[in-house]
Order: sequence, then structure tokens, then C-alpha cells
Amino acid sequence: MIKEFVLKVYLTVFKTIFSIFNIRPLKNRTVLLASFGDNIQHVINELNKETQQHIVVLKDPTCHFSFKQADQSLNFSLRQPIQFLKGIYYLATSKYIFIDNYQVVLAACDFRSQVTCTQLWHANGAVKYFGLRDKTIKSRPQSAHDRFRDVYKRFHKVVVSSDDMAYIFKEAFDLRDENILKTGLPRTDYYFNQALVSQRREELRSKLNIAKEKKVVLYAPTYRDGQLDEYKLPLDFKQLEQALPDYYFLVKLHPAVQECKVDDSNFVKNVSHGYKIEDLMATSDILITDYSSIPFEYSIFNKPMVFFVDDIETYEEEKGIWFDYEKYMPGPVVKTNSDLISVLKENKFNLEDVKIFNHRVNQYADGQATKKLIQTLYK
Repeated sequence: MIKEFVLKVYLTVFKTIFSIFNIRPLKNRTVLLASFGDNIQHVINELNKETQQHIVVLKDPTCHFSFKQADQSLNFSLRQPIQFLKGIYYLATSKYIFIDNYQVVLAACDFRSQVTCTQLWHANGAVKYFGLRDKTIKSRPQSAHDRFRDVYKRFHKVVVSSDDMAYIFKEAFDLRDENILKTGLPRTDYYFNQALVSQRREELRSKLNIAKEKKVVLYAPTYRDGQLDEYKLPLDFKQLEQALPDYYFLVKLHPAVQECKVDDSNFVKNVSHGYKIEDLMATSDILITDYSSIPFEYSIFNKPMVFFVDDIETYEEEKGIWFDYEKYMPGPVVKTNSDLISVLKENKFNLEDVKIFNHRVNQYADGQATKKLIQTLYK
């Protein structure tokens, strides 16, 4: 209850300041509130090509992008009060707003009718429930539920790459068809740039000193509640190395996870920090994951995937999954290290399934997603 009270006070103060700035004339300006940054960066690049917009980025403390192509970049944090106040001013007086995450301050932003706030969600797809379908919010007080809805109703537009995600966003955020922009997520443009993908693959393999004959496997699980400080890896790398000496594993943890015990060797390396996920996907030959959204982008490469879900019953019970997991995902579903070894050794993959999955989840992603988005909103 203390947290709810503090949030209420914070948003009341924020709303008061926003309302004062809201009296000022509305400017033909674009403000991008960034938590993750990759979609935001694509939008900035395209805005510079296609428009004369003045571009201001408000960076969450968690965002590590520099955004040098923007006209202004501010630290949107109470620890930087002057920049924070400037950020509120820009939010209140700009015609175009982009966000890439759940932003609680939106609950206090009474945008004018001429303003368009566009959600560039940080994932191209979703496996687990979130938003209003999140199972964990049932125990939250009514004030929290009201706040969630206040935030979601500020999503004038939500960008998607597929009809499946359009349905999920409408369910998660209580939106309507007119709130959905089917242009493809901006970050998917990277995967269609074959020259850049090949370049990054060669650069990273060289940097990591991976022998050409090695088959590279990217293991990228999502986080588990209670394991954010240290993730307990379900993979037995000693067993895997004995069975698969010609393979090389890259371990990429979810950004929310602080660390896990991975002893770097000639067989496995922890690449959780300092490496971009899209470059790791380009470098790898096979993906192993669980309930992460990574397959929705990895499928564009039309490369094999394995789904290691030894806790699927518990996860579905606690978190909830949007679909029949084993039927929906485009690859073998395994629960033990032995089964994983068998799949890899015997090459039990059907790339036609990956192709079908890609067509389903990336039907509006074609390498021109950012351009289509900017043309739709600005022209």
C-alpha cells in the first residue's frame, strides 16, 4: 500500500506540472521515450530521412543507446530534475510521441486531441500473458488496475508485425482495431539487410574466435521470478560438450537477470553483456530458447530452433501462455538435456515449419517497416 501511495503522489505532481505545460502551444515536434532503444533508433534514422522533425529523446536510466542522431537527448529521471522537467515540457507540447515500454507517467499525461502516442513495443511477439491478462495483477489493488488502464488508453497506436500480435495487444491493453498499426516492427528491418547481417556475423565470429567448422548455438532463455540475481541454467554444458564436441554455445540471458554461473571455455561463452541480441542471432546457426519472444524475429533467418521448457506446466500455471505452446512454436520441444542432445545430433528440424511460422508472425515485416510507419503517421 505504501508503494501505491507513493505512486499516487508522484503521478499527481507529474500531472500538475504536465497540465501547466499543456497550456503552451503544441509544436510539430517528435518526442521518443526510450527504455530499450532499438526501435527508437530505427525511427530516429527514418525521421531524419523523411521529415524535418525536431527530435527529442527522453532516456530511461536503463537505456544504453546514445541517440546521437537526435536533436536533443535528455535523461528522463528524477535524479536529473532539470532534464526531467524539460522532458515533461516536451511531452506536453509535442505532436508526436513514441514509447517502447510500459511508462507509468502516461497515466498522468492528458494529451491533446492533435497528439498521437505510438507504442513501439520492445518485442516482436509474445508467449506469456502481459498487460490486463497478466496473472500476477489479480492481487493488486483497484488503484493499480485503474492506473494500468489509464496508461493503456494513451496508446493511440500500437505497431505490430502480424495479425496474431494485433489480437494479443487488443486483449492485453483493451484496444480496438483502429489502435493497431500493421506496418511491422521497426527493429525487424535489420534482419532483411543481408549485407549487414553477413558483416555482423563475420565480425562477431572473428571477435569470439569461433572456428569455422563449429556449429554455433545461441541459448537465450527468458527470466524466471526469483532468479533475477542469479539464473539457474537448466542446461548441463559438461554433458553437452561430451556429446557435441563440434558445437559452440553462446549464452545470452534476459536483460533483467544479473548473472549466472557459466565457465567460459572452448565450448561455451557467456555473452549476456556487451553484445546485441540481433548480432548474436545473426552469428548463430541454431537457437535454443523457451518462452522468450526471440523466435518471432529469429524465424526471419529461416534457421532451426529448439524449445527447452522443462518447467512448462508450472510456467503456464503461474504466467499463462497465449496459445498451445507445443503446436504453435516452430521446432522440437524438449525437457531434458538428453532430448536436446538427440535433437541436435540427429538434426530433427523441419525448416518448412519455421517458414510457415515466419509468414504468420512477420506478415507485415518486409525490411521497410520503419519507412511504412513514418509515412503512415506523418504523411
